Amino acid sequence: MVKKKFRPPFLDELIKNRGESRYAKLLYVAVALLALLGARLFYMQIVEGADYKEQADGNRIRQVSVQAARGVMYDRNGVILAGSRPAYSVVIAAENRKQVLQGEELQRLSGMLKITPADLEAKIKKQGNAFGPVYLANDVGLDVVTQIEERKSEFPGIEIEMQPVRVYPFQEAGAQVLGYVGDAGPDDKMPDGRAYPSGTLIGRAGLEREYNEYLMGQNGSRRAEVDATGQIVRYFNDVPAAAGHNIRLTLDARLQEATEKAIIEQIQILNRSHMYPTGVSAVAIDPNSGAVLAMVNWPSFNPNEFSRGITASEWNSIIQNPNHPMQDRAISAMYPPGSTFKVVTGAAGLENKVITPEEQIFDNGRHWLIDKRNAGGEAFGWINFYGAVAKSDNVYFYEVGRRLGIDKISAMARSFGLGQKTGIDLEGESEGNVASEEYKRKVFNQDWYLGETFDAAIGQSYTLATPLQMAMIYASIANGGFRFQPYLVNRVDDLDGNPLKIFSPKKLGTLPVSKANLDVIRTALRGVMERGGTGGDLFGSYPVALAGKSGTAETGGLDNGWFVAYGPYDKPEIVVLAMFEHSGYGADSSAPVVKKILDCYFHLGEYAKPASSRNQAGSR
Repeated sequence: MVKKKFRPPFLDELIKNRGESRYAKLLYVAVALLALLGARLFYMQIVEGADYKEQADGNRIRQVSVQAARGVMYDRNGVILAGSRPAYSVVIAAENRKQVLQGEELQRLSGMLKITPADLEAKIKKQGNAFGPVYLANDVGLDVVTQIEERKSEFPGIEIEMQPVRVYPFQEAGAQVLGYVGDAGPDDKMPDGRAYPSGTLIGRAGLEREYNEYLMGQNGSRRAEVDATGQIVRYFNDVPAAAGHNIRLTLDARLQEATEKAIIEQIQILNRSHMYPTGVSAVAIDPNSGAVLAMVNWPSFNPNEFSRGITASEWNSIIQNPNHPMQDRAISAMYPPGSTFKVVTGAAGLENKVITPEEQIFDNGRHWLIDKRNAGGEAFGWINFYGAVAKSDNVYFYEVGRRLGIDKISAMARSFGLGQKTGIDLEGESEGNVASEEYKRKVFNQDWYLGETFDAAIGQSYTLATPLQMAMIYASIANGGFRFQPYLVNRVDDLDGNPLKIFSPKKLGTLPVSKANLDVIRTALRGVMERGGTGGDLFGSYPVALAGKSGTAETGGLDNGWFVAYGPYDKPEIVVLAMFEHSGYGADSSAPVVKKILDCYFHLGEYAKPASSRNQAGSR
């Protein structure tokens, strides 16, 4: 038997008190911890509960932009020239774009979309650090949509969205005028200075750009719930998109298409004669208002390529084309106007009384002061103003220029609108230039010579004009001397189809030419289109009475060819001008195109009907 050690009673009491003290401390600590935890829970759930809920929703709720359909551009008769239709787009969601399209995934998607990996990477890189989805491909086929949907697990973060795609039913015809659209980039700003939301389509050129504020509409949005893999489960809380305003153009789609067809046919004819134009432009104007009925340039491009997302190879084929298919030659290219300018010299001569319509000037093929000759070495003998215009006699107009002097020729040219923009509602218009002693002194610091006055009198020298400027000169002659500002838009509609903004003809002034002298000029231009005139072979038996003028401008190589006509002669409705670069005489190169455009307008011959019946499915 083991004996217990003796322990005094007070020691047992002390041990007991110490145990109770430790227990109490643990209890206090536990209570304190529970109090802190409760306070934290209260703070998180009550004080900051809304913020945490928003963050949680952010992990499962996604804001999806809904692209607004751009307004429709109609021609003067209600035919769609630019519209929108629904189409599938392949998109990387904003929060996923840094985690997708790498390695094999990039190669697989590249094969499906028929877009090179480099192009796909470039699309993502273009977005930069701006927040928003990246649109990899627009207007993809249903087969592509099906493949991506069936292989969702292989393409996390890749989605299919239904978006409106811009369509241009007439393709290349007038592409420079209508323009094209593209995704807004980080550097593009709205009128109020803010950046556009990612994926917003904006006008990049032509009327699409000029009237973008009306056409683009208001984007909508949808909230989408996604699962743990980032795939959309459902949509809710839609904010519908508001389509853009429709605009009504002055263009005539039938005439526009006929103009394109006529140009292409003439190029083929010239090519067979071993002449290869580097550029062509044609313009049709209503002389009584300045409304543009047709404006076509060649070469052109297909704006639909930009709508679906132009590839690098397509873009390179455009920008590397030495003939610049994106240039709107009708308003930006400047050329010596050649003999089409003789109406300006003639008006100056008649108004300053240095000639009379019936005065005979002898032409032996060259001017008697300076050895400057007629084209082709022709000599017309005694000839008056009417005959000189009809036959485009250079020697006659050299003499008119000698009598006038360069200052009076320059002043009349400016009063006709040369050397200044016409004011058409398009960007990129050139002012051109008017030959003058002041210009030569300023640019070359050289004296002016009489021979240069001779050149200026027949539309050579330093005078440069755009095709639209020359068309407007003849519009002013045709309508009795009124100068109008050319325009392309008749009205902008509100969302109910009612006129929101109406554009009326704008008169810029009148020509400083008397009615009597204008009648003389018009009579002379009528002679151009009759037998014996430079346009008589083609228009001598035309069923509508016309007036017009041919022009050939030296370029140092094959000449540029001009031709302009208006009709009916007694009550003009239309002015048509064509300009072929490096194609020889205007009566040979440009006149056939002018005739076909007039055939279309007056419903004559094979051009009485539209060149083709294109699919008009383009409305929103």
